Amino acid sequence: MQPTIEDGELITVAPVEPAAAKRGDILLYQGERGLIAHRLVGLRRSAKGEDVRYLLQGDASVDRDDPVRPGQVLGLVVEVQRGGRSRALDTRTANILRLVRQAAVRVRSAIGLIHPRLLNSLLATMISNG
Repeated sequence: MQPTIEDGELITVAPVEPAAAKRGDILLYQGERGLIAHRLVGLRRSAKGEDVRYLLQGDASVDRDDPVRPGQVLGLVVEVQRGGRSRALDTRTANILRLVRQAAVRVRSAIGLIHPRLLNSLLATMISNG
């Protein structure tokens, strides 16, 4: 989930009802490779709407994960511990930063100029100054 959540950082997970999860939320789920925290990017429903699957993807990932059943979802990631401070992930500021990062990733992948660590550094400077 880099740069939103770096490897080894602690996260706080809150319970979430499957029907309450919305696009943009970071969900913690049990996958084949263990526990995974990825962003909800869409839903897939059966023709009758009875069978729902979550479509999840890491912020720095090009591909989506395999569809996830509601029973695999353990909760909603609401906070990350970084540098000794707690940072809420469900605030307006966090959502704006996420959108900026997503736009930068799209630009970077289109033209290959912005390195993710440089972008992270710039965004961290913006946060600490503002």
